[in-house]
Amino acid sequence: MSDAATSDDLQADTLARLRTADLGLAELIQLVNRLDRQFGGGAKAVGDVFSIGVSANASVDLLAPMLKKHVYLHGLVPRVVMGDYATPVADVRRFLDAGVEHLLALFLFDNLMPSLEARVPTLEPDALEEVRQRFLDELCLVLDAARPMRRVFLPTLHRLGPPGIAHVNRSLDRVLARFNDGLSEIAARFANVTLLSPGAIVEEFGWKNAFDPRFYYRSKAPYKAAFLDRLAEQVLLCSRGGGSYYRKVLVLDCDNTLWGGIVGEDGIDGIKLDPHDYPGNVFWAMQHAFLALGRSGVLLCLCSKNNPADVDAVLSHHPNQVLRDEHIIRKAVNWSSKVDNLRDLAEALNLGLDSFVFLDDSAVECEEVAARLPMVKTIQVPAETYQYPMVAAQLKNLFIAGGVGDESADKTAQYRLLAKSEVERQRFASHDDYLASLGIAVTVSRNDPATALRAADLSQKSNQFNVTTRRYTHGEIAALMEAGDSDVYVFRVTDRHGDYGLTGVAVIRYTDAVADVESFFMSCRVIGRGIEFALWPVVIDEAKARGCLDLTAVYRPTAKNVQVQDFFDRLGMTPEAAGDGTERRYRHRLGPMAGAKADHIAVHVIETQPAA
Repeated sequence: MSDAATSDDLQADTLARLRTADLGLAELIQLVNRLDRQFGGGAKAVGDVFSIGVSANASVDLLAPMLKKHVYLHGLVPRVVMGDYATPVADVRRFLDAGVEHLLALFLFDNLMPSLEARVPTLEPDALEEVRQRFLDELCLVLDAARPMRRVFLPTLHRLGPPGIAHVNRSLDRVLARFNDGLSEIAARFANVTLLSPGAIVEEFGWKNAFDPRFYYRSKAPYKAAFLDRLAEQVLLCSRGGGSYYRKVLVLDCDNTLWGGIVGEDGIDGIKLDPHDYPGNVFWAMQHAFLALGRSGVLLCLCSKNNPADVDAVLSHHPNQVLRDEHIIRKAVNWSSKVDNLRDLAEALNLGLDSFVFLDDSAVECEEVAARLPMVKTIQVPAETYQYPMVAAQLKNLFIAGGVGDESADKTAQYRLLAKSEVERQRFASHDDYLASLGIAVTVSRNDPATALRAADLSQKSNQFNVTTRRYTHGEIAALMEAGDSDVYVFRVTDRHGDYGLTGVAVIRYTDAVADVESFFMSCRVIGRGIEFALWPVVIDEAKARGCLDLTAVYRPTAKNVQVQDFFDRLGMTPEAAGDGTERRYRHRLGPMAGAKADHIAVHVIETQPAA
């Protein structure tokens, strides 16, 4: 066996052991150190490093191996930089100088002044307000300094002392709520900030398993390893696995998943779905959880070995059915392999299987999907029905932890538009005739600040149609819009079926007489209609108005963007000399593009800020 094969086996064994639940702290650190030595602090490929700085007003050294553990488990290479004690602004500046892209800023309430929790009942209101204002002022400085970072993880303040009688703790609870209200209000001003909930971790583990008073009073190290491990897991969930995945689709089995029992045997009246009786009340509650995910932007699909008519009857006629046909994007209800059906769903939605979560009660089905489609997150319904609601929290973490934009909630309607269009397409003699019938309109805006957040969000999610796969934060997009040497074009797509929302972004930088395409990415919802070609006359006109003579571009290949490897060729740009094989460069002398056209698309340019 080669040294490389041996190394790969060692890595796989180490990662497998890291995933186990019975891992002790000493062994965890040993395994993480082994992986650190194997990777030597470097990455397997460009973009595989997840860098994060930790700044805290408490001792949290154990966060470093915990963060590394979860980064490794997401297929990335960690770079964790620990800050100094209670110097958050200086930490952020040092992290930025070192090229760190993420920040975890942890403020312990009790350490905002010595033994603050114990002093809350005796402090004068003015003195307590002074502490609050000083904390909020420092938080503003920290978050302002961290604007260039991709994401800032900010845990809310929590109680450190043990639980007690409710009325005794009431004054402390009110003070904590007031501090956290101020924290949340400030965090909302910064688009790259994500709030975490350490209080929920304490509730999950219990006070005795979360905190260690001995080490807190001796060395300001309040947290036990279990707490820090869960906090690190929250960070990776909220970062969508450091950008290594972005879950979008929840695929549900039906029998003993959406309802109790087997509809083909028990009949529509015999399945368990009564909100007042066990176990039907559990399935009814879970359907409400699924519906909430759908309304927040998660795409809901069915994949069930069943008679389609039986499933449709439940969706349409069962009085307690929560999920109806209008909530489901696609259905694969048949007797085919669920692996094949999942592949078909991914192809129909034009999404990667790594964006799928599959939920089924059958251990056999789950094992087959996990083995043959390891990129799919597979979850089995618990054998004990009363444990099923715990899965709802797991799903919420998988889908919602990274935040959902205003347009995300419209995705179900947008994908239903695509399904409707696909059915209609079959009636046309040619694809060109079908496209011409749609009445597609593309509305282009340039440097519109109101679109910056959605543009950044799309950059994080777009993998298939993304020529460079460069990710942007909201702050980076906003800065590009304000700079005089760059433009950010965004476009919305509509057709006679409806509005598909903001679906494409191009970032153009200007140097001397050259307009360079730094990025161009689109939502998979509108791929295959020629929309990708509609923007470029607008870009060329603006570049010429700036005095540019050439348009340049680059394609950087990834595992997921193969479909755009020849995009600039089809656009009509001229390939330049090949580089090292990792990218392709193109140039076009400004003028009409000789490549693919978009004559079936009406392009509207709305008022934009004037060029610098």
